[in-house]
Amino acid sequence: MKKTVYSLLFSILCVVFLISAGYAAEKKFEKVTFKNREGLVITADLYSSNDRTRPVIILFHQYGSSRGEYRKIAPVLVADGFNCLAVDTRAGGRDRWYGIENETTDRAAKVELGSYLKVFPDLVASLNYVKKQKTGTGIILWGSSFSATLVFKLANEYKDDIIAVLSFSPGEYLRHSPGIVSKWASRLNKIPCFVTCGAGEEKLSKPLFDSVSSANKTFYLPKLGRHGSSILMADEKNWEPVMKFLNKVK
Repeated sequence: MKKTVYSLLFSILCVVFLISAGYAAEKKFEKVTFKNREGLVITADLYSSNDRTRPVIILFHQYGSSRGEYRKIAPVLVADGFNCLAVDTRAGGRDRWYGIENETTDRAAKVELGSYLKVFPDLVASLNYVKKQKTGTGIILWGSSFSATLVFKLANEYKDDIIAVLSFSPGEYLRHSPGIVSKWASRLNKIPCFVTCGAGEEKLSKPLFDSVSSANKTFYLPKLGRHGSSILMADEKNWEPVMKFLNKVK
């Protein structure tokens, strides 16, 4: 019993340390740009751990948001040794946490709710950008809300490049293709997968987790937090299962 309690306390202290270290390094990133196959210029923030052999996590925001969604999240991941690329996709705007404008959205036509597949070329371009940098021993996909569904599709099409997927508040958001996200999830039979959601979103996201065919998968339902990656800003305790999963795959 004592050993279990000490182990839990140690895990919590490790997470608190990483968050503190991440917040201290909050502004250490480089803004980069690259083009998708349509010629659209995409803006992203590159966070480096100064170790090019470590995995790269590509961070995609929720609808109406921007790369600014990860201003406090990416540094925590970097403090644990990961490299990160926080991407502005065209389905965005000014994030509501730090007020960072989405520069890709400013260059593109508006993406309506439910037509999220139009954003997919932006995700592919982000993956190709990381591959061209020849950084890290593998690529981890991280999606929030609408992008939490598209990372399943991206992982399916680029299985050889992806070592893990984290999906924050996925759902069957594609109105004209009901059930398609579950089909993508069902094909992830070898890629480790972590699925979580807001405290009241179990009915939204748990069915997609159940569809994941990989034996190495984790579902986490938090007590606090509303939607997407922002659950990590709502409660520091939500970091623990995320870091536990990541440290098994890096």
